[in-house]
Amino acid sequence: MPIKGFYYTYGNDTDMIEQRWLPDIEQRYANNFWIRYDATIDDIDVGSISTDYYANHLFINCPVLRGEFRSRAGRTVVIGPSEGPLDIGATIVIRNADHKPVQVFELAQALVEAPVDINALVLIGSSWNKTTKLGKLVKKSFITKEFTKPELKPFDLLDSLNTKNSTKVLQFSNLLFDADYHPLAMFSLVFGHFLLLRKIKELDGRPAPEIARRLGVHNFRIQKAMVACRHWSKEELAQALQELGELDELLRTWQYDERMLIQMCLIKLTL
Repeated sequence: MPIKGFYYTYGNDTDMIEQRWLPDIEQRYANNFWIRYDATIDDIDVGSISTDYYANHLFINCPVLRGEFRSRAGRTVVIGPSEGPLDIGATIVIRNADHKPVQVFELAQALVEAPVDINALVLIGSSWNKTTKLGKLVKKSFITKEFTKPELKPFDLLDSLNTKNSTKVLQFSNLLFDADYHPLAMFSLVFGHFLLLRKIKELDGRPAPEIARRLGVHNFRIQKAMVACRHWSKEELAQALQELGELDELLRTWQYDERMLIQMCLIKLTL
């Protein structure tokens, strides 16, 4: 059963962790003073961090004015103005916690044995190895959350273009952009695909292995692209390449939002 205030988040989407998840935790413990560590560069001193975690009782339910207080571990805590009693806890944040799993396990084990209701321990790692002591403790006592970037699958976008599925085109282009797929790389991918479709259309009626040999393209890619022959006429492919050429000229001006231009063009092609 997870213990309130103990969090473990992991994954390769560091932007999501920093920009969306961590601010939610900060808001949840807005009255706390925050002590931050990075296990790749800081010592994880179990004794001093535990002291900071438990030292919050010095501030609980007492009138607080603006000022600075120094924790027992020597870190300065700035407290804002308050008109009355204020519960002030401690939130310990350790980034790259899985970089020093032994020390972090000892710290986490020490704190879960006597948790303080208004305090928090936030561990951020790149992964969660459930076979280690730390991993087993996290499974037992922590609230866990994974933030992993979706796997880049550019060919899903091409498949949706093959069938003129505008909904899927928008969905997959958004996923690629959200995963930092470069707009110009997407344009090059799409333009090259339509050039291939035109060549395949000119050889329509021939078996895929023969087309693959003639074009010097892997048979699997030809088979995937041949689906488009049922949805695109020669005239439509010619028009698509013309519009992509016009898009290329707009992109080269660097005057417009590349993502917007590309998505507008892709949707127009599938209508």
